[in-house]
Amino acid sequence: MHNFKKTAAYALSTLAAGAMMTVNAFAESGSSSSGQQQSAGSTATALIFQIGPLVLILLLFYFILLRPQQKREKEAQAMREAVAVGDEVCTAGGIVGIVLKVEEDTVVLETGAERNRIRIKKWAIHENITQIEAQQAAERERKAARQRGIATSAADTDSKKKKDD
Repeated sequence: MHNFKKTAAYALSTLAAGAMMTVNAFAESGSSSSGQQQSAGSTATALIFQIGPLVLILLLFYFILLRPQQKREKEAQAMREAVAVGDEVCTAGGIVGIVLKVEEDTVVLETGAERNRIRIKKWAIHENITQIEAQQAAERERKAARQRGIATSAADTDSKKKKDD
């Protein structure tokens, strides 16, 4: 997470430096041609054509990298805030345990057969296994209901055809 922000900041600063160099080169090329006078409209058009690709790169960078990362962070934060007593969670270090106590920024887990208790920070929770299993069960139920719906609708159409004959 921290490395991603450093990388993003470095990429943005590199792009900004490139844009500044492009603008400076454009200004120097315009001032060095003493015999030819360019109109204000053609100068603005040339500037747009030089800076336009940089703006597009920044937009693509945002929509491909930054926006999905922010969405994942929000989902992870919501999952951590929804942790409740009795949930089975897995930490970033791979420790699996059952939540015994939830405090403001810490959680007490019970792990192993010896019932060891560990106090961890909420940010260290990687996934809520109970929540994932509930989502999978709901998905299986939706699929089963869909299959039952297809089967009953097919049976209804068959019985209607037999009555018509």
